[in-house]
Amino acid sequence: MTHRILPFSLSVMLLPLLACSSEKGEATEPAKVADSPGKASDEVVVLTRDQLTHAGLRAAKIEARQASATIKLPGTLVVDPRASWRVSPTVDGVVEQVGAVANDVVKKGQMLARLRSTALGEAQVASLEARATLRLATAERQRNLPLRKNGVVSEGQWLRVDHAFQQAQGANELAERKLALNGMSRAQIEGLEVPGRKLGELTLASPAAGVVLAASVSRGQALAAGAEAFEIADLAKLWVIVHIPVASLRQLLPGAKATVHVTGRPGASWEGELGSLGSKVDADAQTLEGRVVVSNDDGFLRPGMFAEVDVVGAAVPALMVPSSATFSVGNETYVFQKLADAKFRPLPVKVAPELGDWTPISGAGVAAGVEVVIAGVAELKSHWLYEKEE
Repeated sequence: MTHRILPFSLSVMLLPLLACSSEKGEATEPAKVADSPGKASDEVVVLTRDQLTHAGLRAAKIEARQASATIKLPGTLVVDPRASWRVSPTVDGVVEQVGAVANDVVKKGQMLARLRSTALGEAQVASLEARATLRLATAERQRNLPLRKNGVVSEGQWLRVDHAFQQAQGANELAERKLALNGMSRAQIEGLEVPGRKLGELTLASPAAGVVLAASVSRGQALAAGAEAFEIADLAKLWVIVHIPVASLRQLLPGAKATVHVTGRPGASWEGELGSLGSKVDADAQTLEGRVVVSNDDGFLRPGMFAEVDVVGAAVPALMVPSSATFSVGNETYVFQKLADAKFRPLPVKVAPELGDWTPISGAGVAAGVEVVIAGVAELKSHWLYEKEE
């Protein structure tokens, strides 16, 4: 076997190159890099007995359940238009008596005001004249009826008498219809001939039991036909008009439970339901009107009050944990999975908006029945981050 011997000078030159190559190899060896808290890892946080006692940890299982968000909405109380009335005279008249003023509680049929109307008086006189003419025509017809049967009265005479009767009957019906159009009831029309009855007198009566919200009459005031004199409303139930952001529409359905709060009575609340949703969106505010109906049993609520309304959204099914279980590190969200009594693993999750006290979560490792920490999370998080820095 032949051995090749290098020249001394060449072997001396190779030694520094080999040394440099060795140093470079040590410098380029990959260094161990700690996992970032914002990334999923297989790290396990192990606590000592004393740490476990101090942390006060409590765990619960991930649940497949349904939960609802409570959405806070601004609102304004208004009168139910189906339970409000505007009272106006049907003919021109002058106010002679005022029977109710604003804020009065009134009963159905109660006199609100009494007017004197020339137009109504003339219509009543015409009705009385038509009624008198009808009585005469009726009497004449009754007198001629048996005479016609006996052949004493000619057929031509009978036709004239019967025609006069029919004309008087039609004129009387027309006069009574005019009185009805002028606001008189059947009983008032029939009582026109009562002795002492004042003609031209018009009574404005309350159409229902309620509260006088507005009264704009005084004695001697001339009111035109159709002019608003009183506004009556039944305040036993009120509407709360709420303004719903378009982004929240998917969470709200008619019939949703609602709780109304007003600043005038802190701590008090009124229960109701979301009665309906509007069909038109406010283009500027991007909100939709909704209506909540509440009972005003104690009469405290008033139209025009501002309110804050808590509406329960539609139930959402998902895997959920109590909201206290989630925490963030950077842009990542985690829960601590309980592996054993003193062993915990940070589990990265994706979260949806909170639904009350619950937060929907998803991601690898998320399943119903998995135990996660729900109390003492901040203490456990500090141990985890501290260990990563070492």
